Order: sequence, then structure tokens, then C-alpha cells
Amino acid sequence: MSLLDIAKEIKNSGFDARKDSANGQDKIPAGSYPVMLRSASFTVAKSGWEMLRYEFDIQDGDQAGRTELAQFGTLEEWNGKNIKWAVERTTKFFQKAVVLSGDEVLISDFEDGAALAEGLQRKAVGSFFILNIEESTSKGKTYRSYDLEEMPGADIAADKKGPEIDDKDLPF
Repeated sequence: MSLLDIAKEIKNSGFDARKDSANGQDKIPAGSYPVMLRSASFTVAKSGWEMLRYEFDIQDGDQAGRTELAQFGTLEEWNGKNIKWAVERTTKFFQKAVVLSGDEVLISDFEDGAALAEGLQRKAVGSFFILNIEESTSKGKTYRSYDLEEMPGADIAADKKGPEIDDKDLPF
């Protein structure tokens, strides 16, 4: 396909160069979406900020085929501020993803951020969930928050057999 063909497709799709962003579609609106967790990874930015990153593919509805990226910090302190609350949120979201996928949370999952990502890759990656996206505004800036629910009718154990787990591996 030539550049001209691509430009024609974009124009026919309704793109308005005066109004629309060149960076693609607007962000996915707040709401609840059936999703599949496509990938999970741990990243350290150049600034030193550490985060657990989730990539969710929306499965149905007006936003079907789009991807939502959710990132959660793993540092308790940043720029001299205690942000333990953020790590608590990261840990809760992680546990929900693991448990709702039919897996068990292991002590070894909490070794570091990379271990969290590896824990998600056991079973949660490829699993289906309901992703709830909420937005709030504080000091003129809009923030997105995320939560997970079990996907109704999803058979979490149908074709995924996780590792054998001994009670001594469980943190709770």
C-alpha cells in the first residue's frame, strides 16, 4: 500500500487535520470494559521510577480492538515523599489480576517488580476480566484509576494449568 493510499484511507475515515490529533484516537472513556490482559511487564524509567505495566485489549462494545495501558508504581518513596499508598494500590490490583485469573498469589511474587510481572505471566496474561476505568480531577489534572472484576461466564481454569503450588509458597 502506498503512502497516498494510506492518506486516502485516513481521509475517508473522517480524519480532520484541523481538529483531530495526529497521535490517534482519543483516550478510552471512563467506564467498564470486557478485556483480555495481553501483556504485563516491569519497567524502570530513565528517571528511576519503577512501574508495573498492564496492556489490556478491549474485547467488545464501541471501544473493541483498542488497548488500554495501566501503570502502577512500585516505589514507596519518590522525590522525598512517602507514597506507600500507591504501592498498596499496585499490590491490590496485582492480587486481583492473579486471583481472578484462577491462579494463586505466591510469596515469591513479592520479591520485586520483575517478580510481580512474572507472577502475572503465569496465568493472568491471556485471561479475561472486566476493567473499570474511573477518572477524577485534582488541582486541574485528570487522573485515571483502575479496578478489575471477574468476567461473567469466563472459565478461568478451562485451558490454563498453572504450576503445582504448595501451601508454604502462599503468603496468606
